[in-house]
Formats: sequence, structure tokens, C-alpha cells
Amino acid sequence: MQYNKIELQTLTDGGKAYIVDWGIGNIIILAALVLIILLIILLVICYGKTKSEKAALLEKQNLSNNYTELETAYEEISTAKNELSIKYDELKRSKDKMQKLAYSDYLTELPNRLAFTEVLDGVMLTLRNEEVIAIMNVDIDNFKAINDTLGHSYGDELLIDVTHRLKQAMDDNDYLARSGGDEFVVLTQNLTDIGEYEAKIKKIRKIFDYPFVLSMKEYFITVSIGIALAPKDGKTTQVLIKNADSAMYAAKANGKNTFVYFNDAINEKLMDKIQIQSELRKAIENNEFIVYYQPQIDLSTEKIVGFEALIRWNHPEKGILSPGEFIAFTEETGLIVPIGYWVLKSACCQLKKWEEEGFHNLTIAVNISARQFKDQDFANMVRETINETGINPGNLELEITESIALLDLEYSVAMIQKLKDLGVKFSLDNFGTDYSSMNYLKRLPVNNLKIDKSFLDSVTDNRSEQNIVQTIISLAQNLDIAVIAEGVEKNEQAQFLKSVKCNKAQGFLFSEPVSGDMADQVLKKIGTL
Repeated sequence: MQYNKIELQTLTDGGKAYIVDWGIGNIIILAALVLIILLIILLVICYGKTKSEKAALLEKQNLSNNYTELETAYEEISTAKNELSIKYDELKRSKDKMQKLAYSDYLTELPNRLAFTEVLDGVMLTLRNEEVIAIMNVDIDNFKAINDTLGHSYGDELLIDVTHRLKQAMDDNDYLARSGGDEFVVLTQNLTDIGEYEAKIKKIRKIFDYPFVLSMKEYFITVSIGIALAPKDGKTTQVLIKNADSAMYAAKANGKNTFVYFNDAINEKLMDKIQIQSELRKAIENNEFIVYYQPQIDLSTEKIVGFEALIRWNHPEKGILSPGEFIAFTEETGLIVPIGYWVLKSACCQLKKWEEEGFHNLTIAVNISARQFKDQDFANMVRETINETGINPGNLELEITESIALLDLEYSVAMIQKLKDLGVKFSLDNFGTDYSSMNYLKRLPVNNLKIDKSFLDSVTDNRSEQNIVQTIISLAQNLDIAVIAEGVEKNEQAQFLKSVKCNKAQGFLFSEPVSGDMADQVLKKIGTL
């Protein structure tokens, strides 16, 4: 290519400058090329900027999305945390509730047998030399009769009231629990003085001297208490509790309303008891029971006016056993009910035999247990027995103890009246040994009062006993109730009873209880009115 020189004059210094003569076309091409390059650079810059902006925008969008997701996740986690917290609280409450159910008695809110056992386990493990602890088993007497008669709601009410009273009798070193049913148990630690402990026993028994109010009615309750001391009576929890139970059963066997310390002889008696209970069931099946009859004498004529039917057990190995040797076991097992009805029917059959022999004025007295008397169907059973045997209902006398009558006075009055409507007579046995009161006596429609033998043992030489007997007789006469004295063994007793106008008497002075055949001979010997 041929270049042309062009002379140009500068404006500044007048000098000369020369440029290459490219030509117009070439210059345009060059300019276009530069422009394209600049445009490309600009596009690259713009593209880079746009891409960065897009990337930044995308990043910003991603961050926004991530933030939203994190915020949502946070809310979900917070919600889950709250739900877990609620679930945890619910589980904790459930655990606490289960713990309470496992270790607490639902009715009284006292520790239960399981809780007591665990506490005693800990105490036994840490028991030091010469340290003594005591277990006291407190059992409510006749609680089943209360439940059966008044209903379980009243039984529960009584248990709550007993709990309140027992709590008031506790000291700082005592641990009270309900071991089940009608039983409470007390652990006493750091026992140093047996005299102080017996003061505690007295304090606990004292709280039962006052009546319990159930549905606006007053009821007197007693307890039987069994006591075992560690380590003397047991070096393990199981043995100690068992021995306290055994002592409590011994207290019941001793007539209830008392306390007994465990001793080795109690275990022997307990084994005898288990054996007797087993044999009693067989005795019913094998017809080993018989009825003996003790005459009741009119003191003014000294003639027989009736008999009391008394059960005997003709044991295949031990011979004839009196009620005192087995009747308590029949009450504990419930066998008293079928045995009691058997005695009633047997006595009525014997009475019918005497009526057919011409002894139309003889009465027959039959003892009725608490379980029989509290049976709502009892009156119907008596009616059926009267109809089956064909006796004169006026010659049948039913006997209940004073304590049974007082369990529920309203029920007793209604039941006695229902039976009297059948023509049956009623006697109140063991009068004066419980809570004798003119108030309730005038409400009970009974025909006879039976003075307990304990009042007659020293009546001939004890002025106080004489006054008591005379007062009972005077009280009964004012209410038009006849009086029968039990356990008369001496002529002096009979003469005193005559002098205070006692109506009737029975006891070894006149005749011991005899079989039905022997009773016929006694009738011929003494005679009747």
C-alpha cells in the first residue's frame, strides 16, 4: 500500500506534523473496528455486570428463600419443642400419678402396703445394734358387718374417719400406712422405753372410745392390735409383718378390742387355726355338728320353761368340742352362716318333736350371728324354717348380742319387728357387757334380757355386783322385759336372783347342756310348767 504524506500545521506552535494518509475508506473501517471493539468491551462489561447482578439477585432470592425456610423450620422446631414440653409435662404427671397409685392408698391417701414395705426394708437394713423398732397392726373389729349392713360407702366413710383419728395419735417417729381392707399399720422407730410404747397403744385405743358418726348416726367401733418388735420378733421385713399379723389375729381370738404382743406360741396357735378351718369345712360335709340343749328354769316355780340350743362339734379325733373352741373360726371364714341356719332348723325340728309329745309351752332359744342377722333375707329364712318344721312361732326365741344390735340400731329395730310380726320372740344376749343404755333399750322391741355370767361370778359377796344386777332387773321390769340370768352355778346365786325377782335362769346348777335325747330325760326329771 502506498502511503501519502499530508502536511498539517498545528495551531499551537506553528510547527509541522505529518500523519499517514490511510484513506477515507480505511479510516472508516478502522473506526468501525475500534467501535466494535469498544462495543464488545462494553457488552462484556454489561454482560458481566448483568450476570453479577443476576447472580446477586439469585443469591439474594436464595438467601430470602433460605431465611423463609429457616424461619419456618424454627417455628416448626419451636412448635415441636412446645409439644414435647407439653408431652413431657403430661408424662411427668402420669408418672407422678402412677407413682402415687403404686405407693398411695386411693381412699385415705395414706402410704399403702407397698410403700410401707419399702420404708421398712430401708429401716431394717440400717438397724443398729441395740436399736428396737415396733410394728403395730391395727384392725377394725366387725368391719365386714358394717360394710354388709350399711353399704360400702359408709365403710369408706368410716375408714377415712379412722385415718383422721389415727393421724392425730401419731408422733414424729411414727410412720402410718393402710395395709389394706380394714387394716392399718404403724412403724415406730428409735424405741427406747416399752412403757412409752404402751402409752402410745393406750392413746390409739382411746380414740375409739368415742362414737363415729356415719350419715348422722353414731356407731361405736373397736380395734384389735397386734405388735411385733425387731429384731426380737423378726430380722426381715417379711417375717416382722407376718408376726405382727399373727399377733393381731391372736387379739381377735382373745375376744377383740384388745392388743397382743407376738410370741412363739402365737405361731403354734395360728397353725392350729388353719388346721381347724380346714377341718370345719369337712365337718359340714360329714355332718359332724350336733345340737345340745340347756334348760331355762322359771325361778319362781323351778320348772323348765324352755331350752337354749347350743352347737357342739363331734370331732372325729378330739371328741365333743364346745363353741368356744371353734365358733370364732366359723365367723372369720363365713361358715357361720350355713352352720347357723343348720342349728336353727335342727332346733326347730327338736321343738316340733316336743310339741308333738305334748310340751306345747316350751320355748327354744337360738343364737343368731352378726352375719345372719345382717342378711337382708334373714326374715324370709326364718319364715321358711317355721313353715317347713311346722312349729308354733311363739315358742321360738332368737338371741342376738348387745353389740350386734348396736351396730345399726335402726336396722336392728326394723329387723326385730319384722321377725316379731311372724310371732317370734327376741332376746338380747350379754346385756351389760357393751354399751348398755336406757335410750336404745326402750327402742328395741325385745322380750328378754340375758344377764351375762360375768355379773354373777361374785354377786353373792360383792355389793357392787348385786346393785348392777338389781338395776338391770329393775330397768327391764319397767320396760316389761323378762330377765334371764346365765351361768348360774351356785344355789346362793339362784337365791339372790329370786330375791331380786329375776324371771328365769340357766346354768350348771340346774343342768349342763345335753343332747336331744338327754333333754327328754331332764324334762321328765325337773318337769315343766
